[in-house]
Amino acid sequence: MCPAGAQARDARSEMELYPKPVCRTRGRQGGFSLVELLLSLVVLLIITTLAVPVVLRSLQSYQLNSAASQLSGMLKLAKFEAIRQNLPVSCQIQAQGAGWLVWIDLNGNGAVDPSEPQMFLAGSFTLLSPGAVPDTSNIASSLGQGSNGVPWTVLPSGGTSEWYDHRGVLCFQSAQAAACPNVAPTIYALYIGNPNDPTAGYRAIVTLPSGAVQVWSTTTGRPWTRVS
Repeated sequence: MCPAGAQARDARSEMELYPKPVCRTRGRQGGFSLVELLLSLVVLLIITTLAVPVVLRSLQSYQLNSAASQLSGMLKLAKFEAIRQNLPVSCQIQAQGAGWLVWIDLNGNGAVDPSEPQMFLAGSFTLLSPGAVPDTSNIASSLGQGSNGVPWTVLPSGGTSEWYDHRGVLCFQSAQAAACPNVAPTIYALYIGNPNDPTAGYRAIVTLPSGAVQVWSTTTGRPWTRVS
């Protein structure tokens, strides 16, 4: 017969070798219920409906600003080239398909050469006629006294080129610049917008007789404001 201490040790050893199973209560598993999932989808749909028009309008504004910036950059580059070459240089505008080809005629041959800087304006935003944009009288009144009485020439409806002389100012035929076109001093303007969507906004690229290039912006029902 085993001593009492030995029996107790055997019992503990048996408990360690054969532990009793522990019953666990089955609780709720992680995840979403069908109602929670539907509510989340409804909230997402509402946010998307509100955000999409804002995103599209921002994209349109970016495209319009980009087109205006490129076009004003072409005019400024023509001015720089006239100063660099010490000769009259023109920025030419030509209809091409459904868009407009703008290039700097570096050699004065009136044709587009592969090596000459150029851009193509097409798609939603294009060049517009004066009657297709909001009233520009506040632009004229903001240009200063030096521009009072100077006529406006809107391209391309009123012409197809802007010329700069060797000083970088708009080129008008005179004794000092006989190579310039035979035109009177004028203010050039180009209007960009979407003819099918007046709410997309408009941009005006204005070149003063001094050769300075300005960019103006507006939306329907608001006055023009200068942006650069």
